[in-house]
Amino acid sequence: MKDKFEMVGKEIEEFSLPNSREENVNIKDFIEKNNVIVALLRSIN
Repeated sequence: MKDKFEMVGKEIEEFSLPNSREENVNIKDFIEKNNVIVALLRSIN
């Protein structure tokens, strides 16, 4: 699959999002432990 936006391997800015339990999760907490894949999906509704 081609990286249309040339984002593979790039560092991203720190951000937080709520998880399914409505707790804020910071991307920094995961990056420090492992590699991270971020998938952004848009709604079809």
